[in-house]
Amino acid sequence: MKLYRLIFVGKAFLLLVSIYLINHSITIGQLLNACGISCISIDLPNVISYIIYIVIPVLLTYLNHRKFPKLDPADIKEKNINMVESASAIFLPTFFGYVFVGLSINNNMTLVVTYIALTVLCYCAEIYLYNPIFHLLGYRFYFVTADKNKVLVMTKKNIKLGEHVEFERLGQVNDFTYIDIEEPSKKTEE
Repeated sequence: MKLYRLIFVGKAFLLLVSIYLINHSITIGQLLNACGISCISIDLPNVISYIIYIVIPVLLTYLNHRKFPKLDPADIKEKNINMVESASAIFLPTFFGYVFVGLSINNNMTLVVTYIALTVLCYCAEIYLYNPIFHLLGYRFYFVTADKNKVLVMTKKNIKLGEHVEFERLGQVNDFTYIDIEEPSKKTEE
């Protein structure tokens, strides 16, 4: 499970790499040549490389999302929930942090060191694991206070102010972060 959590954190920083590559106009052909992989030189527009740089983190996040049911199970009952508050706005500066860090990195070695340092530090600190791509997959972020503990819950539920809610199937990423693995459509069918 620790390897999964490390991958979970590392994947969250893939947008940083994408932004760096796009900012420095590095194409896939240039990456392959730098790695010593000679390929047939196809003169594709740079925008194709840039699209691929964005699609790869989205695809990897989606594939990782399919493993959520294998996380350690947990639940939060309605009677234990004291407060639910939106956390999406709190993570907006984190998203901009990815952008600005990606834009300010000057060379490949700095990118590698920064990526590794951020991944290791966030993994060891077990801080909230924010990946903006989860928004594209339909997840919303909420702080849930239950039994005097405040945790981050990522869910596809759209929780309104004052609405009573219960999380019956959560996957535990770490002590402070949970992902709702129950599909919202199941609730509406009951």
